[in-house]
Amino acid sequence: NYTKDTTVKAYTYFFEKKYEYDLLVGKNRRDVIVKLEPQDIKINYDSTPIYYQDKDVVILPKDMSVVMPTLGCAEYLSSGYSYITYENGIYKLTTNRYSDKLNHYFLYDGSDLYFFIEPVTLIINEERIELSPLSYVSVKYNKSITYYDKKTDTNKLIETDNTNVVVENKYYSINVSEDKVNYQGSDVILTSTLEYLNTIDKKG
Repeated sequence: NYTKDTTVKAYTYFFEKKYEYDLLVGKNRRDVIVKLEPQDIKINYDSTPIYYQDKDVVILPKDMSVVMPTLGCAEYLSSGYSYITYENGIYKLTTNRYSDKLNHYFLYDGSDLYFFIEPVTLIINEERIELSPLSYVSVKYNKSITYYDKKTDTNKLIETDNTNVVVENKYYSINVSEDKVNYQGSDVILTSTLEYLNTIDKKG
């Protein structure tokens, strides 16, 4: 029942607007987040990441799939309130049953949001947009694309009817319009029902 509460400076983008606020974060003895309470502001969190203002820490408030293109596109569940830290060149994921480094993986909410822990290129309407680590891309129902670049703190919406919007780096290529990853020349459809995935602590 032990919980240590800390109040941090956080921010979240909703509909291109940046909200900065104090966030009470409660952790148990294993450093797992068990409580999030925004202070002096009411927020109904979806899968949009929560960023610390003063350090490289990102909280993922909802369940996410950890997609591993270099391991045959295996997918594992990272439960809500997991968080990613960056320290000494290592990205680390902490969730209720897992605390270890992330390799060339990305995270997907099963619907429309992709979160990247390493540099990627977003290709949309023949434009190439470089995104830094800890950035994300979200596909809206009307096919518009929202991206957030962590390094420049840029959040932008781009209108498109293109069904071939791609995010890529040297390890993978993702068609984010159709939720599929190109793996060794074949397209792999990503899982939308995350509750059927094994939790990431089951990863061999």
